[in-house]
Amino acid sequence: MIVSPFRPRTTLLAAGILAPLAYFLLYHLRPAWHNDGFDFHRLDYHDLADYPYPAADASTKVHLVVASTQEDDIDWVWNLRVPNMQVIRYVSDNASAHYHPPVAKGREALMYFRYISEFYDALPDISIFIHAHERPWHMDPALHQSMTFALSRLDLQQVKRRGYYNLRTNWQNACPDWINTTKTAAESVKQEEPWVKGAFQATFGDGVEVPEILAGPCCSQFAVTREAIRSRPREQYERAERWLVATGWTDYIVGRVWEHLWPYLFMGKSVDCALEYRSFCRFYGVCFEGPERLAEYNDVWDKREQWRESTEFLREVWRPARAGLARAVMAKYTLWLEDTLAAAVERGKSMSLREQAWEDTTQWIPR
Repeated sequence: MIVSPFRPRTTLLAAGILAPLAYFLLYHLRPAWHNDGFDFHRLDYHDLADYPYPAADASTKVHLVVASTQEDDIDWVWNLRVPNMQVIRYVSDNASAHYHPPVAKGREALMYFRYISEFYDALPDISIFIHAHERPWHMDPALHQSMTFALSRLDLQQVKRRGYYNLRTNWQNACPDWINTTKTAAESVKQEEPWVKGAFQATFGDGVEVPEILAGPCCSQFAVTREAIRSRPREQYERAERWLVATGWTDYIVGRVWEHLWPYLFMGKSVDCALEYRSFCRFYGVCFEGPERLAEYNDVWDKREQWRESTEFLREVWRPARAGLARAVMAKYTLWLEDTLAAAVERGKSMSLREQAWEDTTQWIPR
Protein backbone atom coordinates (compact mmCIF):
# COMPACT_ATOMS: atom_id res chain seq x y z
CA MET A 1 0.00 0.00 0.00
CA ILE A 2 1.30 3.46 -0.94
CA VAL A 3 1.11 5.99 1.86
CA SER A 4 0.90 9.70 0.99
CA PRO A 5 3.86 11.63 2.36
CA PHE A 6 1.58 14.60 3.12
CA ARG A 7 -0.37 14.67 6.30
CA PRO A 8 -3.85 16.21 6.34
CA ARG A 9 -2.79 18.95 8.76
CA THR A 10 0.18 19.89 6.54
CA THR A 11 -2.07 20.04 3.49
CA LEU A 12 -4.55 22.25 5.27
CA LEU A 13 -1.78 24.52 6.49
CA ALA A 14 -0.36 24.89 2.98
CA ALA A 15 -3.81 25.63 1.60
CA GLY A 16 -4.36 28.18 4.34
CA ILE A 17 -1.20 29.99 3.28
CA LEU A 18 -1.48 29.64 -0.49
CA ALA A 19 -5.14 30.63 -0.82
CA PRO A 20 -4.73 34.13 0.70
CA LEU A 21 -1.49 34.55 -1.24
CA ALA A 22 -3.23 33.65 -4.49
CA TYR A 23 -6.06 36.05 -3.65
CA PHE A 24 -3.57 38.82 -2.91
CA LEU A 25 -1.67 38.21 -6.15
CA LEU A 26 -4.83 38.02 -8.25
CA TYR A 27 -6.88 40.87 -6.80
CA HIS A 28 -4.24 43.23 -5.39
CA LEU A 29 -0.78 42.89 -6.88
CA ARG A 30 -1.70 41.96 -10.47
CA PRO A 31 -4.03 44.97 -11.10
CA ALA A 32 -1.57 47.34 -9.46
CA TRP A 33 1.28 45.95 -11.55
CA HIS A 34 -0.81 46.15 -14.72
CA ASN A 35 -1.85 49.76 -14.10
CA ASP A 36 1.48 51.06 -12.79
CA GLY A 37 2.68 53.97 -14.89
CA PHE A 38 -0.65 54.55 -16.64
CA ASP A 39 -1.07 58.26 -17.23
CA PHE A 40 -4.39 59.84 -18.15
CA HIS A 41 -2.73 62.97 -19.49
CA ARG A 42 0.14 61.49 -21.45
CA LEU A 43 0.30 63.05 -24.89
CA ASP A 44 0.74 61.09 -28.06
CA TYR A 45 3.30 63.39 -29.64
CA HIS A 46 2.61 62.14 -33.13
CA ASP A 47 -1.03 63.21 -32.84
CA LEU A 48 -0.12 66.85 -32.26
CA ALA A 49 -1.44 69.20 -34.90
CA ASP A 50 1.01 70.84 -37.25
CA TYR A 51 2.15 74.32 -36.29
CA PRO A 52 -1.24 76.05 -36.57
CA TYR A 53 -0.34 79.61 -37.54
CA PRO A 54 0.16 81.52 -40.83
CA ALA A 55 2.85 80.63 -43.31
CA ALA A 56 4.59 83.93 -42.52
CA ASP A 57 6.19 82.12 -39.60
CA ALA A 58 8.14 80.01 -42.08
CA SER A 59 10.65 82.86 -42.40
CA THR A 60 11.08 83.23 -38.63
CA LYS A 61 14.30 81.68 -37.31
CA VAL A 62 14.15 80.19 -33.82
CA HIS A 63 16.68 78.89 -31.32
CA LEU A 64 15.40 76.58 -28.61
CA VAL A 65 17.92 77.07 -25.80
CA VAL A 66 17.76 74.11 -23.42
CA ALA A 67 19.35 74.40 -19.98
CA SER A 68 20.20 70.85 -18.93
CA THR A 69 22.44 68.42 -17.08
CA GLN A 70 24.13 65.37 -18.58
CA GLU A 71 21.50 62.97 -17.28
CA ASP A 72 18.54 64.90 -18.69
CA ASP A 73 16.66 63.23 -21.53
CA ILE A 74 15.62 65.85 -24.08
CA ASP A 75 14.52 63.50 -26.87
CA TRP A 76 11.05 65.04 -26.63
CA VAL A 77 12.27 68.22 -28.36
CA TRP A 78 12.61 66.36 -31.66
CA ASN A 79 8.82 65.95 -31.74
CA LEU A 80 8.33 69.72 -31.92
CA ARG A 81 7.07 71.11 -35.21
CA VAL A 82 8.12 74.72 -34.77
CA PRO A 83 9.28 76.10 -38.15
CA ASN A 84 13.00 76.79 -38.61
CA MET A 85 13.89 75.79 -35.07
CA GLN A 86 17.43 74.88 -34.06
CA VAL A 87 18.06 73.23 -30.70
CA ILE A 88 20.95 74.69 -28.69
CA ARG A 89 21.57 72.48 -25.68
CA TYR A 90 23.68 73.77 -22.80
CA VAL A 91 24.95 71.15 -20.34
CA SER A 92 25.83 72.55 -16.94
CA ASP A 93 27.94 69.68 -15.63
CA ASN A 94 29.97 68.70 -18.69
CA ALA A 95 32.82 71.01 -19.67
CA SER A 96 33.34 68.89 -22.80
CA ALA A 97 29.84 69.56 -24.11
CA HIS A 98 29.64 71.72 -27.22
CA TYR A 99 27.73 74.34 -25.24
CA HIS A 100 28.32 74.71 -21.52
CA PRO A 101 28.57 77.44 -18.87
CA PRO A 102 31.96 78.50 -17.46
CA VAL A 103 31.21 76.70 -14.18
CA ALA A 104 28.51 74.31 -12.98
CA LYS A 105 26.44 76.75 -10.95
CA GLY A 106 23.79 79.44 -11.30
CA ARG A 107 21.11 77.03 -12.51
CA GLU A 108 19.53 77.99 -15.83
CA ALA A 109 20.40 81.70 -15.51
CA LEU A 110 24.12 81.21 -16.10
CA MET A 111 23.49 79.04 -19.16
CA TYR A 112 21.05 81.61 -20.55
CA PHE A 113 23.59 84.41 -20.17
CA ARG A 114 26.35 82.32 -21.71
CA TYR A 115 24.12 81.69 -24.74
CA ILE A 116 23.39 85.41 -25.14
CA SER A 117 27.08 86.27 -24.86
CA GLU A 118 28.08 83.62 -27.40
CA PHE A 119 25.29 84.29 -29.91
CA TYR A 120 24.81 88.04 -29.44
CA ASP A 121 26.03 88.83 -32.97
CA ALA A 122 24.20 85.88 -34.54
CA LEU A 123 20.86 85.79 -32.78
CA PRO A 124 17.81 84.36 -34.56
CA ASP A 125 14.50 86.22 -34.71
CA ILE A 126 13.36 84.52 -31.50
CA SER A 127 15.21 82.65 -28.76
CA ILE A 128 13.12 80.38 -26.56
CA PHE A 129 14.73 79.54 -23.22
CA ILE A 130 13.54 76.40 -21.44
CA HIS A 131 14.48 73.70 -18.95
CA ALA A 132 15.09 70.13 -20.05
CA HIS A 133 11.87 68.57 -18.77
CA GLU A 134 8.88 67.95 -21.00
CA ARG A 135 6.39 67.96 -18.13
CA PRO A 136 7.63 70.51 -15.56
CA TRP A 137 5.32 70.95 -12.57
CA HIS A 138 5.04 74.67 -13.26
CA MET A 139 3.63 74.41 -16.78
CA ASP A 140 -0.03 75.46 -16.93
CA PRO A 141 -2.75 72.76 -16.92
CA ALA A 142 -4.45 74.66 -19.75
CA LEU A 143 -1.34 73.84 -21.80
CA HIS A 144 -1.69 70.16 -20.89
CA GLN A 145 1.19 70.76 -18.45
CA SER A 146 3.33 69.88 -21.45
CA MET A 147 6.17 71.75 -23.11
CA THR A 148 5.43 69.89 -26.33
CA PHE A 149 1.88 71.18 -26.36
CA ALA A 150 2.90 74.71 -25.31
CA LEU A 151 5.74 75.16 -27.80
CA SER A 152 3.77 73.58 -30.64
CA ARG A 153 1.05 76.19 -30.11
CA LEU A 154 3.17 79.25 -29.27
CA ASP A 155 2.40 81.95 -31.86
CA LEU A 156 5.79 83.28 -32.91
CA GLN A 157 4.34 86.34 -34.62
CA GLN A 158 2.77 87.45 -31.35
CA VAL A 159 6.09 86.93 -29.57
CA LYS A 160 7.74 89.15 -32.19
CA ARG A 161 5.02 91.73 -31.67
CA ARG A 162 5.46 91.82 -27.89
CA GLY A 163 9.22 91.28 -27.64
CA TYR A 164 9.24 89.08 -24.56
CA TYR A 165 6.79 86.46 -23.37
CA ASN A 166 6.92 84.22 -20.31
CA LEU A 167 5.71 80.73 -21.23
CA ARG A 168 3.80 80.27 -17.98
CA THR A 169 0.78 82.51 -17.42
CA ASN A 170 -0.37 81.56 -13.91
CA TRP A 171 -0.37 84.33 -11.31
CA GLN A 172 0.19 82.02 -8.33
CA ASN A 173 3.15 83.19 -6.26
CA ALA A 174 3.82 85.79 -8.94
CA CYS A 175 1.24 88.53 -9.51
CA PRO A 176 0.24 91.24 -9.05
CA ASP A 177 2.86 92.32 -6.48
CA TRP A 178 4.82 89.26 -5.37
CA ILE A 179 8.27 90.73 -4.62
CA ASN A 180 8.75 93.83 -2.48
CA THR A 181 12.41 94.79 -2.73
CA THR A 182 12.28 96.96 0.40
CA LYS A 183 11.61 94.03 2.73
CA THR A 184 14.36 92.58 4.88
CA ALA A 185 14.85 88.94 5.81
CA ALA A 186 13.14 89.60 9.14
CA GLU A 187 10.09 91.06 7.39
CA SER A 188 9.70 88.59 4.52
CA VAL A 189 8.26 85.08 4.44
CA LYS A 190 9.45 84.50 0.85
CA GLN A 191 12.91 82.98 0.75
CA GLU A 192 14.20 84.89 -2.25
CA GLU A 193 12.58 88.26 -1.54
CA PRO A 194 15.34 89.79 0.65
CA TRP A 195 17.96 88.85 -1.96
CA VAL A 196 16.34 90.40 -5.02
CA LYS A 197 17.51 93.96 -4.37
CA GLY A 198 21.15 92.89 -4.14
CA ALA A 199 20.93 90.87 -7.34
CA PHE A 200 19.27 93.77 -9.14
CA GLN A 201 21.99 96.21 -8.09
CA ALA A 202 24.76 93.77 -8.96
CA THR A 203 23.27 93.27 -12.42
CA PHE A 204 22.11 96.75 -13.38
CA GLY A 205 24.41 98.91 -11.25
CA ASP A 206 23.94 101.14 -8.24
CA GLY A 207 22.91 104.04 -10.47
CA VAL A 208 19.68 102.31 -11.55
CA GLU A 209 16.73 102.76 -9.22
CA VAL A 210 15.50 99.46 -7.81
CA PRO A 211 11.74 99.05 -8.39
CA GLU A 212 9.79 98.58 -5.19
CA ILE A 213 7.63 95.84 -6.73
CA LEU A 214 8.66 93.07 -9.12
CA ALA A 215 6.01 90.68 -10.38
CA GLY A 216 5.45 88.21 -13.19
CA PRO A 217 4.75 84.51 -13.69
CA CYS A 218 7.55 82.12 -12.76
CA CYS A 219 9.65 79.99 -13.70
CA SER A 220 12.46 81.18 -16.03
CA GLN A 221 11.06 79.78 -19.29
CA PHE A 222 10.37 82.41 -21.92
CA ALA A 223 10.59 83.54 -25.53
CA VAL A 224 12.40 86.76 -26.43
CA THR A 225 13.17 88.52 -29.70
CA ARG A 226 16.56 89.50 -31.07
CA GLU A 227 15.60 93.16 -30.75
CA ALA A 228 14.64 92.79 -27.08
CA ILE A 229 17.93 91.08 -26.28
CA ARG A 230 19.93 93.70 -28.15
CA SER A 231 18.09 96.51 -26.42
CA ARG A 232 20.90 96.07 -23.91
CA PRO A 233 24.57 95.85 -24.83
CA ARG A 234 26.47 92.58 -24.69
CA GLU A 235 28.39 93.95 -21.71
CA GLN A 236 25.18 93.91 -19.66
CA TYR A 237 24.85 90.15 -20.06
CA GLU A 238 28.55 89.53 -19.54
CA ARG A 239 28.36 91.50 -16.31
CA ALA A 240 25.46 89.34 -15.10
CA GLU A 241 27.39 86.22 -16.08
CA ARG A 242 30.48 87.30 -14.14
CA TRP A 243 28.38 88.04 -11.07
CA LEU A 244 26.73 84.61 -11.20
CA VAL A 245 30.14 82.95 -11.41
CA ALA A 246 31.56 84.97 -8.51
CA THR A 247 28.61 85.04 -6.11
CA GLY A 248 28.61 82.87 -3.03
CA TRP A 249 24.82 82.62 -3.03
CA THR A 250 23.28 79.18 -3.29
CA ASP A 251 22.01 77.99 -6.66
CA TYR A 252 18.52 77.83 -5.19
CA ILE A 253 18.49 81.51 -4.26
CA VAL A 254 20.11 82.58 -7.54
CA GLY A 255 17.53 80.65 -9.54
CA ARG A 256 14.59 81.99 -7.57
CA VAL A 257 15.85 85.58 -7.72
CA TRP A 258 16.29 85.57 -11.48
CA GLU A 259 12.74 84.33 -12.02
CA HIS A 260 11.67 87.87 -11.10
CA LEU A 261 14.21 89.84 -13.13
CA TRP A 262 13.76 88.69 -16.74
CA PRO A 263 10.90 91.12 -17.61
CA TYR A 264 12.96 94.06 -16.40
CA LEU A 265 16.05 92.86 -18.23
CA PHE A 266 14.34 92.51 -21.61
CA MET A 267 11.57 95.11 -21.42
CA GLY A 268 12.48 97.48 -18.60
CA LYS A 269 9.18 96.55 -16.93
CA SER A 270 9.04 95.62 -13.27
CA VAL A 271 5.52 94.13 -13.45
CA ASP A 272 4.49 91.70 -16.19
CA CYS A 273 1.01 90.47 -15.27
CA ALA A 274 -1.26 89.89 -18.26
CA LEU A 275 -4.71 88.41 -17.62
CA GLU A 276 -4.29 84.65 -17.80
CA TYR A 277 -7.23 83.64 -19.98
CA ARG A 278 -6.45 86.37 -22.51
CA SER A 279 -2.77 85.45 -22.54
CA PHE A 280 -3.65 81.84 -23.40
CA CYS A 281 -5.87 83.08 -26.20
CA ARG A 282 -3.44 85.52 -27.76
CA PHE A 283 -0.23 83.53 -27.56
CA TYR A 284 -1.37 79.90 -27.65
CA GLY A 285 -4.68 80.07 -29.50
CA VAL A 286 -6.38 78.48 -26.47
CA CYS A 287 -9.41 80.71 -25.92
CA PHE A 288 -11.64 79.90 -22.97
CA GLU A 289 -14.99 81.68 -22.82
CA GLY A 290 -13.76 83.75 -19.89
CA PRO A 291 -11.82 83.65 -16.62
CA GLU A 292 -14.56 81.60 -14.95
CA ARG A 293 -14.20 78.76 -17.47
CA LEU A 294 -10.42 78.77 -17.07
CA ALA A 295 -10.81 78.65 -13.28
CA GLU A 296 -13.23 75.73 -13.64
CA TYR A 297 -10.76 73.92 -15.90
CA ASN A 298 -7.95 74.36 -13.38
CA ASP A 299 -10.21 73.19 -10.55
CA VAL A 300 -11.17 69.99 -12.37
CA TRP A 301 -7.51 69.37 -13.22
CA ASP A 302 -6.58 69.69 -9.53
CA LYS A 303 -9.36 67.31 -8.49
CA ARG A 304 -8.12 64.73 -10.96
CA GLU A 305 -4.60 65.02 -9.59
CA GLN A 306 -5.88 64.48 -6.05
CA TRP A 307 -7.54 61.23 -7.12
CA ARG A 308 -4.33 60.19 -8.84
CA GLU A 309 -2.71 59.60 -5.44
CA SER A 310 -4.99 56.59 -4.95
CA THR A 311 -3.57 54.97 -8.09
CA GLU A 312 0.04 54.99 -6.90
CA PHE A 313 1.42 51.45 -6.93
CA LEU A 314 1.60 50.72 -3.21
CA ARG A 315 -1.72 52.42 -2.51
CA GLU A 316 -3.36 50.34 -5.22
CA VAL A 317 -1.84 47.15 -3.84
CA TRP A 318 -3.51 47.67 -0.49
CA ARG A 319 -6.73 49.35 -1.65
CA PRO A 320 -7.56 48.09 -5.15
CA ALA A 321 -11.24 49.01 -4.89
CA ARG A 322 -10.34 52.60 -4.04
CA ALA A 323 -7.89 52.69 -6.94
CA GLY A 324 -10.55 51.36 -9.30
CA LEU A 325 -12.93 54.10 -8.20
CA ALA A 326 -10.16 56.67 -8.64
CA ARG A 327 -9.50 55.56 -12.21
CA ALA A 328 -13.19 55.79 -13.06
CA VAL A 329 -13.42 59.30 -11.62
CA MET A 330 -10.20 60.35 -13.35
CA ALA A 331 -11.48 59.06 -16.67
CA LYS A 332 -14.62 61.18 -16.26
CA TYR A 333 -12.57 64.27 -15.39
CA THR A 334 -10.18 63.62 -18.27
CA LEU A 335 -13.01 63.46 -20.79
CA TRP A 336 -14.35 66.81 -19.54
CA LEU A 337 -10.88 68.38 -19.62
CA GLU A 338 -10.16 67.18 -23.14
CA ASP A 339 -13.53 68.36 -24.45
CA THR A 340 -13.14 71.75 -22.78
CA LEU A 341 -9.60 72.22 -24.05
CA ALA A 342 -10.62 71.14 -27.56
CA ALA A 343 -13.40 73.74 -27.52
CA ALA A 344 -10.92 76.42 -26.39
CA VAL A 345 -8.55 75.48 -29.22
CA GLU A 346 -11.42 75.64 -31.70
CA ARG A 347 -12.34 79.12 -30.45
CA GLY A 348 -8.69 80.08 -30.83
CA LYS A 349 -8.93 79.65 -34.59
CA SER A 350 -10.74 83.00 -34.69
CA MET A 351 -8.11 85.68 -35.29
CA SER A 352 -10.60 88.41 -34.45
CA LEU A 353 -11.18 86.82 -31.04
CA ARG A 354 -7.46 86.55 -30.43
CA GLU A 355 -6.97 90.16 -31.50
CA GLN A 356 -9.42 91.23 -28.81
CA ALA A 357 -7.16 89.54 -26.28
CA TRP A 358 -4.17 91.66 -27.30
CA GLU A 359 -5.02 94.70 -25.19
CA ASP A 360 -4.89 92.86 -21.88
CA THR A 361 -1.61 91.16 -22.75
CA THR A 362 0.16 94.46 -23.34
CA GLN A 363 -1.10 96.37 -20.32
CA TRP A 364 0.86 96.53 -17.11
CA ILE A 365 -0.10 97.24 -13.54
CA PRO A 366 1.38 100.72 -13.03
CA ARG A 367 4.20 101.08 -10.55
